[in-house]
Amino acid sequence: MGEIEKALQDLEKAVKSSDTVAKVTVTITLTKPKPDKAKPKPKG
Repeated sequence: MGEIEKALQDLEKAVKSSDTVAKVTVTITLTKPKPDKAKPKPKG
């Protein structure tokens, strides 16, 4: 998640330094990794 945070901070700096930017929209969609069905969890 740290990489996304850094990218957003860099974007903020770039937008603040530009007088021509009126609006910025960012969409971030995170997905959970699919579980590996080949390795069942040990019951215990």
